Amino acid sequence: MKRTSRFAAALLALLFVAVSGGDTRANQPSVQQYHVFLPAAPVGQPRLRIAGLYYDTETSGEPDEAFRLWNVSGGTVDLAGYGVSDGSRTVVFPDMQLPASAGLWCTGDAVAFARSFGFSPDCEYGADSDPSVPNLSGPTLRFGNSGGQALLLGRAGQRIDAVVYENGDATQAGWQGPAVEPYTPSTAFAAEGQILYRKFDRQTGQPLLDTDTRADWAQEPNDQIEGRRVLYPGWDLDAFARPATVNAQGEFTVALGPDNLFDAVNEAFSGAQQSIRIEGYTFEHLVLGETLAARASQGVSVTLLLEGGPAGGISDQQRYITRMIEEAGGQVWFMVSDRNDADDRYSNQHAKFAVIDDQVALISSENFSGDSMPDDDKSDGTLGRRGSALLTTAPAVVAHLESLYAADFDPQHHADLFRWTDADPKYGGPPSGFVPDGDTGGTGYQLVHPQPLAFSGALMAEVIQSPETSLLPVDQGGLLGMVARAGAGDSVLVQQLYERMHWGSSSDTPQTAPNLRLDAYIAAARRGAQVRILLDAYFDGGENAETVAYISQLAQDEGLDMRALLGNPTGRGIHNKMILVQAGGQQWVHLGSINGSEASSKANRELAIQVQSDAVYDYLAAAFEADWANSGGVR
Repeated sequence: MKRTSRFAAALLALLFVAVSGGDTRANQPSVQQYHVFLPAAPVGQPRLRIAGLYYDTETSGEPDEAFRLWNVSGGTVDLAGYGVSDGSRTVVFPDMQLPASAGLWCTGDAVAFARSFGFSPDCEYGADSDPSVPNLSGPTLRFGNSGGQALLLGRAGQRIDAVVYENGDATQAGWQGPAVEPYTPSTAFAAEGQILYRKFDRQTGQPLLDTDTRADWAQEPNDQIEGRRVLYPGWDLDAFARPATVNAQGEFTVALGPDNLFDAVNEAFSGAQQSIRIEGYTFEHLVLGETLAARASQGVSVTLLLEGGPAGGISDQQRYITRMIEEAGGQVWFMVSDRNDADDRYSNQHAKFAVIDDQVALISSENFSGDSMPDDDKSDGTLGRRGSALLTTAPAVVAHLESLYAADFDPQHHADLFRWTDADPKYGGPPSGFVPDGDTGGTGYQLVHPQPLAFSGALMAEVIQSPETSLLPVDQGGLLGMVARAGAGDSVLVQQLYERMHWGSSSDTPQTAPNLRLDAYIAAARRGAQVRILLDAYFDGGENAETVAYISQLAQDEGLDMRALLGNPTGRGIHNKMILVQAGGQQWVHLGSINGSEASSKANRELAIQVQSDAVYDYLAAAFEADWANSGGVR
């Protein structure tokens, strides 16, 4: 969908809030692990506020520098005569109206901004690059890359609001305490290109009350939940600020890898009559590639969006398969940072989902590979990676995935999308004479579930994604809210590729930069729940072992019913991202692509689904119990 106004984006965000399903967390225990900073309002809150600042941009020369204003009042504000200053230069608004509870973006160069953000700004103050965009008067603002300030001025020149960042003067009027700093705990969080943005109420979409301190801003370091966040151009935070909580009614299939995941996925792809849209990290499964090519050759619209820089690079196997799909009439695109003079929106495009015929949604923990989805004869066992997936015809789930795909795959407005080109040395075909590997599976692992679980009905579901909604305060849903349900007599079962002992930098600790997911499991154990954590041993370079040792020592020191193990029950690693919660007579399941790193929750594109279902829980819990026992665990 073409986005030409931030007014429209704000209104869409509010509409999304209004039509979301009812709150299903009425019986959730009242638990608060972390302090969320919701400052009290000073007297006389202004009607306008600086809500965002883009200063050290990813474009040479910073023509797309921009600020965002927000109208926090209950009525329309006439902006004529208001000004914004960088401390030495000031631009003044013409006769423009800013509706109540809405925001606008204003930039130095509207064309450059649109190329970076994917939508046109509401005003510009440099060269008149786009005649359709209103111009502010005055000299071009220059926000320093290493620090400065943005000041909102009233018609009489009085200071209404301010934000001081990096090495700007934090002692100036209108600001208190340390300046706002970009959040840069690791290489996944670049300072260049970060947008400073205000914390906001996820129920209303409105900025929180103003205290003129860095506590108002999402990058601030002292708030573990709504702070320590990042935002980059091209993200759709306004549209996806809340998880999609729905009453999902339709057909459901739950598949387990390596047991039966190939069968479920291949059947879904083979049955497509009109369209297959896939968002994935890699695609290396020869038979699934042949299935997609066959459907494309029959006129089915087949489109893949893959990560342009996966760990280990793009394999010749994937190059072979993507050429086969393209030659059959399909399209393969990559999210890139090394073509089109573009910077990719996310640290990784790591989500693994598909929409088939606008009627079937697939959400998975697994890459499309032979190790994750072996297609061998399994009568004598197999080998592969432990993973899981859910397929459903529930219209509400399908609609959410379609909207997410439309936002991510929009080559008309996002320059970080590059189509497969045969001659391209990276995003093209394989070397001459390359022979693909079609061997999958093996023997050694005996299946827990030879067949997928299939049923029809209605269940409560919550679709969440990174970077927008995978980490929320416990009363607003997401994984932390699901785990917070568990108390005395309940249980939490975790099976993950990895779960980091702490987030932040390598010099941090679980105390200075806690892994909020891991802390949620620990908090459940402290409330009396039985907690079991099974992490991968096959790929582990020592970090999972550190986490297991940390959990084991903590459980011993505090007398908690909490155990952690390393395992490789299916022969080629645990690749799952699955959490099972049994609480208060209800059984909940979380599955999808979200790993246990900070970047997975805050910087990647990821997707997961949480469902309340005894049948789904029992099916997956049986696999967990078998894996736990095979890894040497005793419940």
